[in-house]
Amino acid sequence: MNNKLVICGYGWLGRYLGKAMSATHTIIATTRSEEKALKISDKHIKGLVFSLGDDTTTLCEALGNATLVLNIPPGRRNTQLDDFTDNMLALIDNAAAARVARIIFISTTSVYGENRADVLSEHASTQPETASAKAHVAIEQHLLDLKANANVDVKIVRLAGLTGTDRHPVNSLSGRTLNAGNKRINLVHIHDVVAALKTLILADSSMNNTSKTDSTDLYHLCSLQHPKRGDYYTQAAQKKGIAAPTFSESDLAPTGKVIDAKASWALLGILPDYANPDDMI
Repeated sequence: MNNKLVICGYGWLGRYLGKAMSATHTIIATTRSEEKALKISDKHIKGLVFSLGDDTTTLCEALGNATLVLNIPPGRRNTQLDDFTDNMLALIDNAAAARVARIIFISTTSVYGENRADVLSEHASTQPETASAKAHVAIEQHLLDLKANANVDVKIVRLAGLTGTDRHPVNSLSGRTLNAGNKRINLVHIHDVVAALKTLILADSSMNNTSKTDSTDLYHLCSLQHPKRGDYYTQAAQKKGIAAPTFSESDLAPTGKVIDAKASWALLGILPDYANPDDMI
């Protein structure tokens, strides 16, 4: 295990991860402004100003024998992502050239598309529909090719919808009128995400290690239960004391994709504390 961690994209998830790893690792965290870099810097974390597309020289100086957590989202509303994808691929190649020890890429379960009604394991085919999902698939494939051809240690972590004590999707749905109340939900709590990432970061990557986490490229992080969203978000709003959204079709049989994460949790040796989305409210 090395004790150098670079979190590239120090947003909401990054802050939780940095706090969890600060006792065991020297951390460099990238942010796009000098003000934020100064704000996050302390005795455990050094803020580094970096925007995707910048010269990577200074960043790569920190990557030798380090674990790189790559967590730069493209933005949901951005539909022109060729530059984003190209810059991500260049950053990955430069990290490999700098002899990074491990790359953990934070991906998304949106790579499977939205118009599916089946149970999806880690081996299911991707069917990206949005520009963001297509960009994530391209980055994932580049990483897998890099692992195969250049022997770079790569982990891809596909996250379901993120929740936390300070973040829940019902807040943005409150009072709205929406359809497809019978679609299943796929959520994961930040507490469980950090536990999984911590396990991957601490895993020994030596050639002689036979840990299952070292031989696996792809992980799903999602709750183990998948209620209908009309039922779930109505209940969540009531518990939070906010205006409930109104859904059509909530009385129909459940449909929509189910992200099956049981195998990933088992490989990680973790039973998620928030296996039931009800516990996330």
